[in-house]
Amino acid sequence: MMLDMQRLFLFIAILLLARADSSRVPNAHPALALLPLQMAWAWERPEDMRWLPGEAGVAFVASSIMLQGDEALVRPRTARLLVAPATARVPVLHVDMSGREPPSLNEAQMQAIVKELLRIAPGANRQVVQLDFEVRRSQRPFLARTVAAIRSALPPEMALSVTALASWCLDDAWLAEGMADEVVPMAFRMGQQQHELRQRLRWQGFTQPYCRQAAGYATDEPRLRRLAPRSYYFSPKSWTAAQWQALHSPSKVHAP
Repeated sequence: MMLDMQRLFLFIAILLLARADSSRVPNAHPALALLPLQMAWAWERPEDMRWLPGEAGVAFVASSIMLQGDEALVRPRTARLLVAPATARVPVLHVDMSGREPPSLNEAQMQAIVKELLRIAPGANRQVVQLDFEVRRSQRPFLARTVAAIRSALPPEMALSVTALASWCLDDAWLAEGMADEVVPMAFRMGQQQHELRQRLRWQGFTQPYCRQAAGYATDEPRLRRLAPRSYYFSPKSWTAAQWQALHSPSKVHAP
């Protein structure tokens, strides 16, 4: 009986060690260790976030690019953003693609994205920049080449964070490991499969190890359990201190 119990405990220990190893985040960049675990996304609108707690940071859209035909139309941020001097800041480059005039996804457009991200990089005070760029299946090679070009152009001490669809971190995994220093799957606005995906994330989280470092949530959707150490929060309206406090209230319901 004692021998059977020892074998059972050994089997459980092996399972736990295997699970811990599978959830390990590979190739974590040193700059990410200096980034807060609570981040607010500040979109292209006026924001006064001087109330943000010292242990939180802001990832703000510093510039946007519209890919249209053969063009890359750059629109730097014009909306005012106020934060305390010590607040961690991550500049975000948001890339859109025209529906009326589909982009050709040429070399010039890729270089325009790289150039603009390098231009906004000095706005970071934690050596982290972020690319927000959703693509269709047929456009994935362009995104992969663009991220590789950005990573090559950035100095080694600068970490590259990229947002991703939640499905890219589940069954539709196509991102290469090490493609970016941080992948932020967006666990919100998940389309027609939203309910199914939320159920899966509730029970198993993201299946790809490189997607377990950070996750994005929306303030206007029922909160999931925490899926990764670092959380990014999107708000469809201007941030307030009360909204942030409610978001982090212990009584906040984590719905499926």
